[in-house]
Amino acid sequence: MKKSTVLFSVFILLLTFSMGAYAATKYNFTFDGKKQSIDVQLINNTAYVPLNAVTELFGGKVTYDSKSKTYAVTSNATKSTTQSELSKTIDNVTVKIDKVIQDSDSLKVYVTYVNDTDDEINTSDSLTKIVANGKQHSYNSDFNFNRWYKKDVPHADSFIEPGVTAENVIFFEPVNADSINIVLTVNWEDYRFNNVKITK
Repeated sequence: MKKSTVLFSVFILLLTFSMGAYAATKYNFTFDGKKQSIDVQLINNTAYVPLNAVTELFGGKVTYDSKSKTYAVTSNATKSTTQSELSKTIDNVTVKIDKVIQDSDSLKVYVTYVNDTDDEINTSDSLTKIVANGKQHSYNSDFNFNRWYKKDVPHADSFIEPGVTAENVIFFEPVNADSINIVLTVNWEDYRFNNVKITK
């Protein structure tokens, strides 16, 4: 047997063993009830999984920039509430969080109310609450009045007639957080919005 043939045979044998050692095995993953079978490679007691498959399981996305040779991963674990989750409708009354902005003066919650009922509705600003880092912050009438009076911001009436869409800004003292939970009470119904991103 020629030396080159022997070397080639040894190479194929080693390649087969190495592939066997790192062969991928399918495992089932579940995240938030979503199931997916993903190839897992065990190398030196460490599990390696395809980046795209795992990211997609978490509801995320992987993009690659060939110029900078950079992978960018966006997952739901780092996302704030989606736009559709920032709008809720109960009994034909819609409450929408348009944005939340914070500066050194205040945290401002921009809200839109839509009354598609045949009756007047009560916006109940005074019942609004936010939660930041496990601490609840309640509505402060004086704090809000001073800012409505001094600034040119939308201020919805306490009662909104049928067919009316009204914008409003509700003020809170600044908080040390990147996102907050918001509870608004309109027509005695609670509208809850979780993980709303704060723009600074």
